[in-house]
Amino acid sequence: MTPYEKNVEIWKQLWRVLEKSDIVIQILDARAPEFFRCEDLEAYVRELSERKINMLLINKADLVSEEIRKIWSDWLNKNNVNHMYFSAKDEQTKIDEEEDAEEGGEVKVEAETTPEQNAKL
Repeated sequence: MTPYEKNVEIWKQLWRVLEKSDIVIQILDARAPEFFRCEDLEAYVRELSERKINMLLINKADLVSEEIRKIWSDWLNKNNVNHMYFSAKDEQTKIDEEEDAEEGGEVKVEAETTPEQNAKL
């Protein structure tokens, strides 16, 4: 155990946050998700309440092939593990493209709108 893990205040803060949370998200690296996953944390969250949701957010999805992501998804689905892939790099690219479009006078509206809202646009 590291000195950080021996600090009781850290554990108290974690317990408080878990008791108040409805969803607990673990952020994992897509290159080795099982290495970073803490199944003990998931079990503890289930012990606190069956209504609490465990979720794995698998980051850096752009660094692994679609085939590998599919294999991991199949395995996680088979084991009833909530998960989703995310790529911060891809999201930043989208943000940059939107900013460039806005500077050029174009405005992209990607959110769903009602016909009344469309009329105002």
